[in-house]
Amino acid sequence: MRLFNELARLEEQNRAFALLQIIESRGSTPRHSAWMIVTEQGDTAGTIGGGMMERLAIEAAREAIVQGASRLFEARLARQGENAVGSDCGGAMTIHIAVYPRRPALFLLGAGHVNREVARLAVGLGFIVTLADTWPANLQHPELPAVCRRVGGNDYAAIVPQLGLDDQSYVIIATNHEDREALEQLISLPLRYLGLLASTRKAHHFRNLLRKEHGLSEEQLARLHAPLGLKIGAETPMEIAVSIIAELIQLHRTGQISSIMLPQDHRASAARLVPVEKPMPLSR
Repeated sequence: MRLFNELARLEEQNRAFALLQIIESRGSTPRHSAWMIVTEQGDTAGTIGGGMMERLAIEAAREAIVQGASRLFEARLARQGENAVGSDCGGAMTIHIAVYPRRPALFLLGAGHVNREVARLAVGLGFIVTLADTWPANLQHPELPAVCRRVGGNDYAAIVPQLGLDDQSYVIIATNHEDREALEQLISLPLRYLGLLASTRKAHHFRNLLRKEHGLSEEQLARLHAPLGLKIGAETPMEIAVSIIAELIQLHRTGQISSIMLPQDHRASAARLVPVEKPMPLSR
C-alpha cells in the first residue's frame, strides 16, 4: 500500500520516476517477486533485495529516467562473469525498469485570446498548464480550462519567480503590452523552450534591444523562438494556437523544430532544423 501512495504522490507532484519489478528469478536470490520505486533524484521506496544488486539497479533506473526509456536489468548474483553484481548467492534476476517521465509543463505568460486557445489545446494533450497575467480578469476568463494553474502579480518581475521554472519548462509570451518586461525576466533562464508571439519585425526589434541593452550573445538570442509556431498560414487565435502546439509536439517527438525561412526576395523557401537536447514523451 505504501508503494501505491508513493506513486500517487509522485504523479501529483509531476516528478519523473521508475518502477522496478522482478519479472524473473532463477536459483538462489534474495527476492522472487517485488517492486521498487526510484526517482530521478535517487530517492527510493520498497526493495527488490538490497545489496550490490539493488544499488546497481538503482543506478540503471536513474540512467533510464534521464534517457526517458524503459529497459531490462539483468543481474547474476556472482562475483565474476557477464552481468555479475559481486554477490555470492549464485542465482540470477531479471528486473523490468519502467520509466514514467514528467508530464510537460507549459507556462503561458499572458492570458489573452491566443494563449487561451493554446491552453485549451495543451490541456487536452496532457500538458500541465500554468497561466500568468497582471490582469486578474484575464485569469478568470470562463473559457480557460478549470485545471489550469493561475498566477497573478503586479508585474512579471513579481510573477516569474513564482512559476517554478526549470530546464524542462515550455514558456510562451503573449501579453497585452508587457512582452519586453516578461522577456527580460526569462531570456537568461535555462528553459526547454521560450517562444514569443510576435511579428518578424517585432522579434527583430526585441533581439536588438536585448543585444544592445543587455549584452546578450547570438547564442543566447538563438534560444528565443520568435516568430513562433509552424508556418501554416494561421490567422485566427485558434489557428495560431494550433501552429504553436504543433511546434511543441514536434519538439517533443523529434527533438528538433523545423521552421520555414523565407529569403529576402520571397521567391523560395527552405526548411531550417534547430537542434535541441532530446525528445521527451508528451504524457505517461
